Amino acid sequence: MSKYVFDTEYDLVVVGGGASGKMAAYIAKKEGDLNVALLEKMEKTGGSSIYAEGQAAFNSIEQQERKTPPKETGTAFDHYPTYKEGYDRYMDYSHQRANPDVVRMQVYNTAETIEIMRGLGIKYTGVMIYAYEQQNELNTFHRPDGLGEHMQEVLLRATTNAGVDIFTSTPAKRILMEDGKVVGIEALDSDGNKLTIGCKAVILASGGYGNNPEMVSRYSAWQHRVAFYTYQCVELQNTGDGLKMALECGADTDNLGALMMVPCARGKQLTAHTNAAGSQPILWVDRFGKRCANEEMALSFMNAGACVAKQPQGIVYAILDADTVQYLTEDGSDIGLGDFIEFKQKLTRLQTELDQDVADGVAWKGDTAEELAEAIGIDPATFAATVAEYNSYCDKGEDPLFFKSKKYLRPVRKAPLYAINMAPSILVSTGGIRVNGDLQVTNINYEPIPGLYAVGLEASGLYGDNYNLDVPGTANGFAHASGRVAARHVIKTLKG
Repeated sequence: MSKYVFDTEYDLVVVGGGASGKMAAYIAKKEGDLNVALLEKMEKTGGSSIYAEGQAAFNSIEQQERKTPPKETGTAFDHYPTYKEGYDRYMDYSHQRANPDVVRMQVYNTAETIEIMRGLGIKYTGVMIYAYEQQNELNTFHRPDGLGEHMQEVLLRATTNAGVDIFTSTPAKRILMEDGKVVGIEALDSDGNKLTIGCKAVILASGGYGNNPEMVSRYSAWQHRVAFYTYQCVELQNTGDGLKMALECGADTDNLGALMMVPCARGKQLTAHTNAAGSQPILWVDRFGKRCANEEMALSFMNAGACVAKQPQGIVYAILDADTVQYLTEDGSDIGLGDFIEFKQKLTRLQTELDQDVADGVAWKGDTAEELAEAIGIDPATFAATVAEYNSYCDKGEDPLFFKSKKYLRPVRKAPLYAINMAPSILVSTGGIRVNGDLQVTNINYEPIPGLYAVGLEASGLYGDNYNLDVPGTANGFAHASGRVAARHVIKTLKG
């Protein structure tokens, strides 16, 4: 007999109502007819997957039907990737730090997500890459009509109709263990009262710790710059609840400091046109007024995010002149950011937003380089020399300092000149609880902890120190696939 007194009992409790949690709960109920409870601490389910635009998959029915990717993308790959190409890319990109068992799970199981979601009514409008002009991306990005938010609405309806008991405003607090295995979970109900639930398995799907500055400071590879981060999805409250509970049960971690970061105009959302302008491969300088990178890296938001994060105080000023403002407004962006900023989108709000940001003191303006530097608060002589040197490279069509391609060498000359403060912005964490290929949480000896699973952003295994944008849609693809695989292992374990 258990030492705990349970208020209610289930076969399986899923902690977190994002893509991975709902998929796990849905499969456990639909395929295993398990008695399933899903606990979500927010007032509604969704998680970070509502911000996802698509998901990665290999050898999917959509890829098979389309046969070849669209020709207008800039990628060097004219075909949809094989399982081997996907596996190799994950392993190579992570410098072999990825878990081969988890990677294998990903490449073999993501295609089924597309079939399931199509069966639930989702239509896919394209299968391609995410960042046009990005040569290294594999054509894995499956873009659903209505994007991630609509997918989660559909999955929520399916999960509810399957008979899963969903409890919102019900945060999980502690996993209950006896004789080394899961026997229940302690939570708070919507009134703040303690709720003790007995269960045979727990799947942790609470989305990592990306909204917890204290944990980011403790675990992130960029610990000493955390004070200068911004957070894109703070309302989600992905604060490391699953990680804390797993560690208390003897779980071990892997690649814990990995984050998904993107450069973003400080205080702005990703859809802002000032952010789109600052994310272009225009002149970037650090807080001392010196050029700090080949800005062409903006083609990959992960590389760009890491570049901004490593600068002193996490500050990069994106510099543009009146000609570049006109170009971005009338001709459109040189690079895109998925559906947030489309490739070649005309930034028609840019001038209005710049004027407002200058008035608000979050962007700066000057008729000369020296005047702009004075407005920013950096050394005018250093900045003027940087601009003059950069303009000479633009005039020659050659960048001997950082080797930026000629097509992106746009001078900073015509007044007025503007500066946009770009900051490292955290989307989510991508490293954490170590799992095996069945998504079982493992201890320090790499042994599974009976009854405990981690999925989605809660689990590690796909990444090294950085999110893999070479396989676009990876996180959302992993969320759905890992939730499904974990649920099936629970079914197999409980029902033999």
